[in-house]
Amino acid sequence: MLEKYAGVSGYFDAIQQALKGLASVVETESGNKLKSGLLYNELSWQLSTLEHSFACWKLKCLFSDSFKIDRSESGLPSYKAVLELQRDAAQREAALVDIPEPQHIREQMIELLLKYKQFPDELQRMMARRDYFDTLGQAEVFAAFNSPHTLHHSISRKSGRPTYVVAWSTYDGTANMPIVYTLVVEDSSEDADEIPMKGPWDTDGDWLEEFHFKGLPNLQLRSAFREFAQNHSSYGLTLTTIATALDQNFSTLHPKQLRRFVLGPFYAGGLTDHNEKVQSVLNAATDPSENWLLTWTIQELHALKEISEPTGLWNSETVTQVFHVNTDDVDCAAQGVSALERYALVPHGAYQATTANGLAEDIFKDYRCYISSGEHILKYV
Repeated sequence: MLEKYAGVSGYFDAIQQALKGLASVVETESGNKLKSGLLYNELSWQLSTLEHSFACWKLKCLFSDSFKIDRSESGLPSYKAVLELQRDAAQREAALVDIPEPQHIREQMIELLLKYKQFPDELQRMMARRDYFDTLGQAEVFAAFNSPHTLHHSISRKSGRPTYVVAWSTYDGTANMPIVYTLVVEDSSEDADEIPMKGPWDTDGDWLEEFHFKGLPNLQLRSAFREFAQNHSSYGLTLTTIATALDQNFSTLHPKQLRRFVLGPFYAGGLTDHNEKVQSVLNAATDPSENWLLTWTIQELHALKEISEPTGLWNSETVTQVFHVNTDDVDCAAQGVSALERYALVPHGAYQATTANGLAEDIFKDYRCYISSGEHILKYV
């Protein structure tokens, strides 16, 4: 339980600095080519919900002892904490009915202090609860599963099929890490050509406002695809396993590219357990506000080609994707992906110290590094 360890406030300050820095990285990278840009644009929204979640968790720690982090692995909140936050967000209106307005609580606090010379402990906790539930309503939180929604709809120049770029996210209950998926998939359904290029695809209203609540443009497949995504988003599944299952389960959906963004682990000095290399980075930070390190991974799998085979009594064709796994790279082969990139965000003071000690090259040799320096992000590859 986080309260049992020193530096609760320090943990939230560190993770908020790290997420702010990552948001700057994402903003910089969002100008890349179309499909990469779409991934980073999606990450901007997902990170905003995660930042809001941490702001709410920080408030909750003022009156509750139920918040936990995964100290030994991800350094991020437990899956239970995510579920509780999602539940509180859904019940906030009912909860607020039983909590007095802030002004009324403040008046009671002043009366207790001045008239009765007592410290208002219980009233402080009540105010923290009020702030918590009020804040919950200001934006969305990062849910345990965020349903698929379509980022882009076009026609493939190569196949002539309607093509969707779809995104969804999950908070993995075993790894305790947020994961964001983006999928480029072609649709060969008979009526796919009739689907309009812009949403919403099932309701009236402003498309931009409804953007993150829409699934596949193909309404006939939307519910089944959502169920598939929810059941096949575990960090324990390789991208090859997920894409192959999608290819087999949906005869008219043809996955061409699947990407997975995994946030974490996050390391905070004095709060998370870490290896000697990470500890050497944290030890190098003379400023307590720079005693942290954030890492993330982007995996990619793409279809090399597709093959058609006759099937059934009438020799109808079944289209199957052949996915490329980079067997020349040990990590890619082990994780069943075409490409794998690891990233790290390091406070400037800690990075500068590890460089001066001659340790940076060895510690970060497998990472693309970004250095956080105040409001600026410096890139080091």
